[in-house]
Amino acid sequence: MSVEVISLAEKHSQFKDAWAPRRVAKLDNYEIKLAKAEGAFDWHAHLEEDEFFLVTRGILKIEIESADPVILGPGEMCVIPKGVRHRPVAQTEKVHMMLIERAGVVNTGDNPDSDLTQMITDL
Repeated sequence: MSVEVISLAEKHSQFKDAWAPRRVAKLDNYEIKLAKAEGAFDWHAHLEEDEFFLVTRGILKIEIESADPVILGPGEMCVIPKGVRHRPVAQTEKVHMMLIERAGVVNTGDNPDSDLTQMITDL
């Protein structure tokens, strides 16, 4: 058995595309993904699963329908509960984040026809 040490900064340096999550590890039936943010993502909700955000670089605002937005800086995280409509918006030029989601979750949730819908690839 081998245990891999993963550098989030090094993995983030391997891709440029914004809003295109890359899987870096699996945890039981969950995927650990890295993404970059630029501008605003689409409004969406995940009807069956919560969504975990951890910002490692920059400032990310997550707008939440009918609620105050959440502002995350480096080292800060939040969980968006299932069914809550939200929209991540980069507040700085470079935003790096880690996401934890159940395997198979579509990044645009209930908006699968979005131009931002991505197939998950591995780094």
